[in-house]
Amino acid sequence: MIPHEYIEELTRRTDIVELVGSYVQLKRKGRLYGGLCPFHSEKTPSFYVYPDTQSFYCFGCQAAGDAISFVKKINNISSGEAIKMLASRAGMPEPQEDDKTGRLRSRVLSMNKEAARFFHACLNSTVEEARQARAYWRRRGLDDKTIVRFGLGYAPNDGQALYQYLRDKGYNQQELDASGLFKRSPSGRIYCLFWKRVMTPIFDLRGNIIAFGGRVMDDSKPKYVNSPETLVYHKSETVFAMQIAKRSASRRFVLCEGYMDVISMQQAGIDTAVCACGTALTPGQVRIISEYADEVILSYDSDEAGQKATLRSLELFRNSPVKVGVLQIPGAKDPDEYIKKYGPERFQALLDGVGNALDFRLKRLRDQYDLSQDAQRLQYVKEAVEMLAERSNPTEQEVYAGRLAEETNISKTAILAQLGTAVKRAGGKYRREKNRELLRSGEMNQ
Repeated sequence: MIPHEYIEELTRRTDIVELVGSYVQLKRKGRLYGGLCPFHSEKTPSFYVYPDTQSFYCFGCQAAGDAISFVKKINNISSGEAIKMLASRAGMPEPQEDDKTGRLRSRVLSMNKEAARFFHACLNSTVEEARQARAYWRRRGLDDKTIVRFGLGYAPNDGQALYQYLRDKGYNQQELDASGLFKRSPSGRIYCLFWKRVMTPIFDLRGNIIAFGGRVMDDSKPKYVNSPETLVYHKSETVFAMQIAKRSASRRFVLCEGYMDVISMQQAGIDTAVCACGTALTPGQVRIISEYADEVILSYDSDEAGQKATLRSLELFRNSPVKVGVLQIPGAKDPDEYIKKYGPERFQALLDGVGNALDFRLKRLRDQYDLSQDAQRLQYVKEAVEMLAERSNPTEQEVYAGRLAEETNISKTAILAQLGTAVKRAGGKYRREKNRELLRSGEMNQ
């Protein structure tokens, strides 16, 4: 395993414009660089390099990624070989797996595996608190097979038990401190971060346990406690259950809000259910999902927080080649509750009939207005038309203009006329923004 810090340093030392320019003839276009895509045959340039984000994207074949992805793809080599090739180019020594940091990382991964075994054994013990933990997982609708598959467990109401267990296994204090499993009291006493909680291990793409999520079984606070960032866990680059989803024959992923939604869906047979680690989806997580998915269905809670999270996620996926849909969950607050109430077959039917991003945005907009009021109806049409002008193609505009006409009892002809004006306005706005960008870059003065 190559250290995360090594990858970060390699990325800092690599100028992606210079790298790609050694394979592709690039021409500066404002703040970007464009050229003919090296991954598919084309006569009109659709391949762009973005210096600000050190990334590339082709609008023709949707090839995308960072410097490592580019070298891997253009040379048809593995990620490890690509990293070594870039390291040589950057004058960096090849990454060593047996250095001090690498050994510590290996020990932390081994320790996490032992901790997961400890939590799982605690769940299956005969003490009363273990019985309550098993009853909790049962109330959540999980069977024995799912509990074993996800390595679910229980952290006992004893802050020293895991510490002593791992010391007995031979882990030293430096390793224990690096694991993220323990904290120190003001007096210096070491205790486990997780106690009296049901436990969910978090795996990386290779199947290593890199972190844990713990939840109380009642309404006490804090409800959730999660592992901190460590040598092996970087939450902004981690997607829960991706090690399972990536093996699926399906390229349609379902992005949920939390661990329990994912586990419930997986038990129901939806093996591409995943969720972000951390409080919100990140660009790094979008990049990882986009490597394995052709389509992503956003399946967040139906409350206001969930709907806002959906809007944020739509923006993050906007520049991704992945097709995005939004699941509406009638009669339940989240996927877990819906599956329990109506069964996996009904939930699968919901997924099959999912709406797209425009459907979601327009519904959110429509819910803000009382369409029986003329003034509000006209304002709704005005905002909907502006949205369609900026976010849809001519075919979609024709379809949605018809829907707006039915909803508002305004003729489709009138809506299309208004839409035509808005499209021209949006085009003019785009051109003005591009011109300002070109002026800032100095290209128009050359």
